[in-house]
Amino acid sequence: MIEPPRPVVMKFGGSSVADFDRMRRVAQIIAATASERPTVVVVSAMGKTTDRLVTDARALCEPPAPRELDMLLTTGERTSMALLALALHGLGHTAISLTGSQCGVITDHQHGRARIIEVRPFRILDELAAGHVVVVGGFQGVSYKREVTTLGRGGSDTSAVALAAALGADCEIYSDVDGVYDGDPRHVDAAARLEELGYEQMQALSRAGAKVLHARAVELAAERGIAIYARASFPEPGKSGQTVIRNNPAAPTGVRAVTCERQVIELRLRLRLNPGAPASKLVTALGRGLGGLGLAYLQIDERGVSGLLFASQRDDVETLESQVGRIVDQLEQPTASAGLELIEYRGDLAALTLVGAGLEERHDAITQALGVLEAANIALRGIRTDGQSVALLIDRAHATLATQQVHHAMLRSNSCRTP
Repeated sequence: MIEPPRPVVMKFGGSSVADFDRMRRVAQIIAATASERPTVVVVSAMGKTTDRLVTDARALCEPPAPRELDMLLTTGERTSMALLALALHGLGHTAISLTGSQCGVITDHQHGRARIIEVRPFRILDELAAGHVVVVGGFQGVSYKREVTTLGRGGSDTSAVALAAALGADCEIYSDVDGVYDGDPRHVDAAARLEELGYEQMQALSRAGAKVLHARAVELAAERGIAIYARASFPEPGKSGQTVIRNNPAAPTGVRAVTCERQVIELRLRLRLNPGAPASKLVTALGRGLGGLGLAYLQIDERGVSGLLFASQRDDVETLESQVGRIVDQLEQPTASAGLELIEYRGDLAALTLVGAGLEERHDAITQALGVLEAANIALRGIRTDGQSVALLIDRAHATLATQQVHHAMLRSNSCRTP
């Protein structure tokens, strides 16, 4: 007995459908796939539509009410999904567009940064069985309170992975580049495409500012065992490859890629302790509150909390300072044992991040990177490490030069790269 072909979920970002010409070309790519296997498409808002909608909302109310902002932002994906379905009809394929709620994406109740709880794909399965291409608006779902929610920046990637997991489908993510590179090809001429990446290293790259995939989508793919195929929507001649992200065998230690986040905020909160009064409860509550802001390299000790915020991970960087103020006010009220002695908020930094396995043990890699910065007269403002990455904090003005110099020294000279 011949088994039916495995379904596929194809995700196209906003730049891939930025205008009608690109949308028609995407429709042709989808049509070729749909002629061979059941196809679900996740699509983002066209071009810079989401940014424009956020600007419009803030022109009327600052800050915008989270619920109404979610309602507004989902119109971007709804527009592009309906237009793409129409483009497929124009090519002779029956297609149906569905919102996140219509296709069963159930989230928690957190507006602007909702997390997917489950996917109930019954409507999608019915439409696929009827021979339709299903076009889904990414970045959105519906909460258990039946409220429209959005998943935050990069949420369409998460939508695609979640749908692939629910359908037992392959997951293909299409963007401007033909996969994941060991450096940003917009700033590093010698950047090379990586054929395969494990989930952990891809997550580290995403958290550090690489824009091919969102960190939450990779985290979900790892949880569900979904392989992701990162490809270019419109590959240049000779660049038709891909990067496969999946559970690869343990990689040798060493630098695999270099990336740079050009807008980093460093936040430090130091406690003022009364003599003999433990502040563990306040520190724990403070860490929990700041953890909800999505801080990277979050560090908590008996004197306070510190962490970094990477702007590419959020849409609400402008309101971060006021959010921190509200958290601090809430935490100081119920306690007489401690208060806040110092709040440091620095927003003129960039983070140059080395990604690879076991970098905490590769002191030669860190030493070499610091030597490159010193030779280029670039001051080091701090270091943060975890199991898969080392972030070097520098002044934002030096981001491009530092990225180029460190990439050339560490990945083109082969001295500290993974074999």
